[in-house]
Amino acid sequence: MISHRYATGGRAESKKEKLTYHSLVLLEWNHGEYCSVVEIGYLNGLGGCKCKSNWYPEKDSQETRLYAAFPPECILPWKETMSEIRVHDVPFPEVESFLGYMNRYDGHSGRFVDIRRTFSHDVRLTYRSRRNVATYLLNYIRRDRTYSEMRRNCQTFAADLCGFLAGKKDVSPFHPVNQISYTCQKHKFLYESSAYRR
Repeated sequence: MISHRYATGGRAESKKEKLTYHSLVLLEWNHGEYCSVVEIGYLNGLGGCKCKSNWYPEKDSQETRLYAAFPPECILPWKETMSEIRVHDVPFPEVESFLGYMNRYDGHSGRFVDIRRTFSHDVRLTYRSRRNVATYLLNYIRRDRTYSEMRRNCQTFAADLCGFLAGKKDVSPFHPVNQISYTCQKHKFLYESSAYRR
């Protein structure tokens, strides 16, 4: 799990911005060709900002390759009360080189502030292929698509996913504010959402 605050473009941070951290999960694969950034955010959050993702150097280009590849029906205004899971394959073989990329954009004139590597562990699942991981992520998001700054957000998702993949019960969200009302939901990765009845 990696957590950071967002850069403000040089202006002073508000009190809320000083407390607001984004958390992501970086998956390293056995092939060592690339890693995958897994995160949760606002529904249509990526398409709604012309696919200007922090995880690629070309974010500051007029039009990114990711935006050019997006079908028109995915370019929509974002919804702050709904969520989506995003998986970005990034051209770094392991976490240290990925952190090196983040550090190139460190500071308020860059993209990231106060970068922290807060949890790391081997994946202990028996079934852990890309297809298996995709299934787990679909199970999770289909059970609950809401987004909430306090209850269900990037930090709670990262804690759920890290705890699930590592088989650990003591993983919690990065910031103490999110730890207060956190309830572990890692069981949602396992079960087919269509078989769930309220």
